[in-house]
Amino acid sequence: MYLSKYLILTLLSVVCLSRGVFGNAGFMKPIPRVGCKELDQRGCKIRTPCHNLNPVSGDVNPINIDSIYEYAIYQLDAKANETSVNTYTIQFFKDQENTGFQLLTFNQNDMNSNNSFYAVKMDPIKLNAKLMDNLEFDRDGYVFGTLELTFDARSGGGDVYYSCANVRFQNKTAAAKSKGQKIKVESTLTLTDGKGNQRGDIESDGKATELIVPDLISHEAKVDSEDIKAQDDEDIAAEDGENNENNNEDEEGSKGKSSSSSLAIPTIIASSFITLASLLIKF
Repeated sequence: MYLSKYLILTLLSVVCLSRGVFGNAGFMKPIPRVGCKELDQRGCKIRTPCHNLNPVSGDVNPINIDSIYEYAIYQLDAKANETSVNTYTIQFFKDQENTGFQLLTFNQNDMNSNNSFYAVKMDPIKLNAKLMDNLEFDRDGYVFGTLELTFDARSGGGDVYYSCANVRFQNKTAAAKSKGQKIKVESTLTLTDGKGNQRGDIESDGKATELIVPDLISHEAKVDSEDIKAQDDEDIAAEDGENNENNNEDEEGSKGKSSSSSLAIPTIIASSFITLASLLIKF
């Protein structure tokens, strides 16, 4: 009897501890390796760094270094209390390298709701001088790597949680093959200070909005070739249209000439008959 009670209490403790440990947050944009969203929470519970020395392969998230980028974060369990100072950090790890370059670090502040969705705006990558000095673009103009989100919830009684996404930095926007996916966020956050290596605070606009999450693209997809192909297709279509118009005009012209020739022959014959008849009458 007592054993059963102790067993039940032990199981309850394990469940409670598990609930306290698991939880927390992950990327929604860029699309992570392991999903973190309401219906797929596996990627919200990763408690070990997910960047590694393996080469990035398969599909990737294209990110234009010249444009402002908006991350989207799903916070499953805020782990927030009156004294907590939980933090979020986003780093970039170059392909097959173990040194991270910090892009954003900010305090959780009033992001204290469970099951909540946030967008975080980041300045264009090209404005991060330290990172750009360490990037070597390949002959196609790409840099592959991993974006890693770290949610440090230890201050609120949680753990450290990670979320990773395979990315490709580029200075062009890939030719769109689809419209991507729409997701809803409850607020958009803007970093007010602490760019670079300092910790910053965020301001929330408190406005619900929708974001577009571009679809993953093939690791080998060439932006230039896709753009050229698309342009070529447009040019070919335009040329075909012009040729068709010219052909139609030629056909109409030919028909007109044929009709004129056809009418001219009977007219000549009729004139000849009239002339001959006139001569016969005179004689």
